[in-house]
Amino acid sequence: MKTSHGYAVIDTETTGILTGWHHRIAEIAVVHVDPRGTITDEWVTLVNPDRDLGPQAIHGIRASDARRAPRFEQLAGDLVERLSGRVVVAHNWTFDAMHLRAEFGRLGVDTPFEPEAGLCTMRAAGRARLSSGRSLADCCAAAGLPDRAWHTALDDARGAAELLRFLLRHAPSAVGVTGAQLHAANWAWPHLDRRHTPAVHRTAVEHVEPHFLARLVERMPRDGEPAVDAYYAMLDDALLDRQISATEGDALVEIAHDLGLHKNEVVALHLSYLRDLAREAWADQVVTGEERSDLLTVATLLALDPAIVEAILDEERDAVREPAPGQERKVGGLVLRPGDKVVLTGEMKRERADIAAEATAAGIRVTGSVSKQTRALAAADPDSMSGKAKRARECGVPVVSEDAFLKALADLGSCR
Repeated sequence: MKTSHGYAVIDTETTGILTGWHHRIAEIAVVHVDPRGTITDEWVTLVNPDRDLGPQAIHGIRASDARRAPRFEQLAGDLVERLSGRVVVAHNWTFDAMHLRAEFGRLGVDTPFEPEAGLCTMRAAGRARLSSGRSLADCCAAAGLPDRAWHTALDDARGAAELLRFLLRHAPSAVGVTGAQLHAANWAWPHLDRRHTPAVHRTAVEHVEPHFLARLVERMPRDGEPAVDAYYAMLDDALLDRQISATEGDALVEIAHDLGLHKNEVVALHLSYLRDLAREAWADQVVTGEERSDLLTVATLLALDPAIVEAILDEERDAVREPAPGQERKVGGLVLRPGDKVVLTGEMKRERADIAAEATAAGIRVTGSVSKQTRALAAADPDSMSGKAKRARECGVPVVSEDAFLKALADLGSCR
């Protein structure tokens, strides 16, 4: 069946395979293609799934980006407008259809996205005997199409659109439009507000995020002198894994604003914090290479000139004294002790079951839920939006990276 309809080529990146396990769309792209196979428009945005991002090693989406993105309900109307009146196309349409049905279903919206309602380029390539492989990369390679950054929604949608054009020209019978596909193209959608929601894109790999200090003003009006202990406590938690996530940077900016701290005062607090660490490093009269490296890391994270570390170490060599109550600092970040409770979240580089077994063998209690007694939440992504991460932040439990947790675990093992 021929059609004068254009095509809407869709690709989604998701937090997992099964919608029944509450997996969500985390990125969606729509590429418009005219009846002759020419690409006429494209659109892509990250989607805030309000949960952990699942296989980040595959799709490469960072929580620091996804948390800024619109939720599906905020862009549903925009998406419907991009799909209406067009034959929907996807490579492995069944997968994308399942997730689209689930997302619209959460909004109480019926869709036409059944398995036969979309043109599947994976099936079409098979009918055309284009490739022995079923993946989009294999099919595109067999068609002589360029390689792409696969597993990003836009590049996958572009690849499927180019594959569609190839099939329209060289194997048109393999991509003939069916009555079910035309029925879906002409679906009577309910009214959904088109909000013109701004798209949020992935941060380029080479992009360097401005330091959180850049968001503080030079001077802020306030009454009286601020109580800086709260800022120090937040800094302790943020630096526990020797990195400052986007979420932690936001929290530091917020507490600085709440305390009325201006930028120069925060820099002075950072210098004082570094001095406390240097003083503790000298407590045993020796500064090891590891301690010096740790101080350099902290200086960099706090936007201080690393060259100042040696000067501070020299100045603090003879200034060792007992820290005031509540002002203890620990050089080296996260420290675990037998009996500590920890929680794991997200798809980690190592199998979580293996990490849990190693932690248990070291005397750490790995639990399934976060409480105020939890020592730390180890996350695949420290900006995680999982329920466990949200609970940790509510309870003031530090969220640390997998690498930092494994280092602390190894340090605990070496001390036994």
